[in-house]
Amino acid sequence: MKMKAALCAAATALIVAGCGSPTARQPVSSHRKADKTTNQNTEVSAPPTQPQGTTVATAPPPELQKIDMLSQTAGWALLSDGSVLKTSDGGAQWTDATPPVLQGTSPASVKVRAAFPDAQHAVLFIGTENGGMVSSLAVYATSDGGASWTTAAVPLGQRSYVNEFQVQFVNDNVGYVLLHDGVAAGSEGVTLLRSVNGGSQWTIAANGTPTAQNPPLIFGGDKSGFGFLNPLKGWITGQWAADSILLYATDDGGAHWSTPVLPIPSGLNAAGGDAESLPPVFFGPSDAVMPVEFQASGGKTVFYLTTDGGATWTPTTSVPTESSPAPWSFANPSAGFVITNSATLYRTTDGGAQWTAVQPNISLQNTTELDFVSAQTGWAVVNGSLLATSNGGQTWTQVPLSIAVHLAPTGQN
Repeated sequence: MKMKAALCAAATALIVAGCGSPTARQPVSSHRKADKTTNQNTEVSAPPTQPQGTTVATAPPPELQKIDMLSQTAGWALLSDGSVLKTSDGGAQWTDATPPVLQGTSPASVKVRAAFPDAQHAVLFIGTENGGMVSSLAVYATSDGGASWTTAAVPLGQRSYVNEFQVQFVNDNVGYVLLHDGVAAGSEGVTLLRSVNGGSQWTIAANGTPTAQNPPLIFGGDKSGFGFLNPLKGWITGQWAADSILLYATDDGGAHWSTPVLPIPSGLNAAGGDAESLPPVFFGPSDAVMPVEFQASGGKTVFYLTTDGGATWTPTTSVPTESSPAPWSFANPSAGFVITNSATLYRTTDGGAQWTAVQPNISLQNTTELDFVSAQTGWAVVNGSLLATSNGGQTWTQVPLSIAVHLAPTGQN
């Protein structure tokens, strides 16, 4: 089973002497929400009658922000208004499991990121926005498929605001959050928080801010994200001005960090910050895939593979993705897919040694999410619509978000 990090970078309004104003990374990763179907015992009132000739303004429907399929049948979806949906039949029908705190909220007032460890567990991080910055951060967690949710505050430390944040849960109990302190002149401080009880409490696992005492993380470099293979072993990725690929590694949950050197394939160049590493995806206890984008080398992406738990990383054949970021998905260490800026879908069945262009039946231009669970079965978010394939990307059909059940979740405390 693949272990995915729910990504969303973070940045506070930190001004560093001698540096420019920090800027925030924008998360990569949108569907029109179908009309809600009521439960049998729910009374539905008819809409009020409007005077003849009256124009009624309607808000645009929320878009699909994140799709996370755990298998060919089970998965979760997150809409741009914070709605949380789940499916157990491959997306034919969906259940609305949105926590009450997010029902009726404005997408402009909150920033929501999610992690979905399995079909029963989900963790939402909800940031309250104020002038484009997040002034408070709370976590909502469910262990019963969204029937009930518990909540806890996430400490921001000495920060007044956060703009970007990322989250990953390694299992039902252990999770990490990366808070970004803004990008300024090629430097960015980050703080890594850890929970060992499903998100109820959080402690600082690593501090990489310029004011930290003996910080285990280096302030230099822009951090793109992170990923943990297990509760102790993880990596932070990104980009820096050095002639190498930025990568931090820890074997003790963030107490100590090293900087592994990744080999650069022949014909590609990492000089002057040309290469940017992105968070890895894991398969079991030893295997992982990590993309590295070489931007000035014609826009190529190389997927690095490890089969020894990250002790060594081996580059594969580059893919001409043309620009970054490129939507990609590996269903297992062998089967992977990536979509280029010109909407070409490439497929590998040998772990990236060879890539073959697939000719889909429709255009995949403007794809923002790609999620395969096998070499044949996958989903994509294209122009705000959810598409599905069962033949390795050759044929795609639209999947409406038909909401059949509302859980009316309870249990927030």
